[in-house]
Amino acid sequence: MVEAKTMVNQKTKKVSYYFSESPHSLCLDKEDIMLVQIHAFERLLILTEYQTDLAAVEEEISQLKFVIELMKS
Repeated sequence: MVEAKTMVNQKTKKVSYYFSESPHSLCLDKEDIMLVQIHAFERLLILTEYQTDLAAVEEEISQLKFVIELMKS
């Protein structure tokens, strides 16, 4: 449903994702969307070979989990 990848800029590393299906057609709420993003990033962690990519992916996972916790409170 969601695929993630790392993107290298000259100065930064970023993590991006895209939906293989429209989230609107899947009837997902914001929390569900963030959970599938986390799942995609966790799969990416397994495939990532470079330490700098790992740090970027782990940071993205951390931020998404933080936002989910804020939404729950």
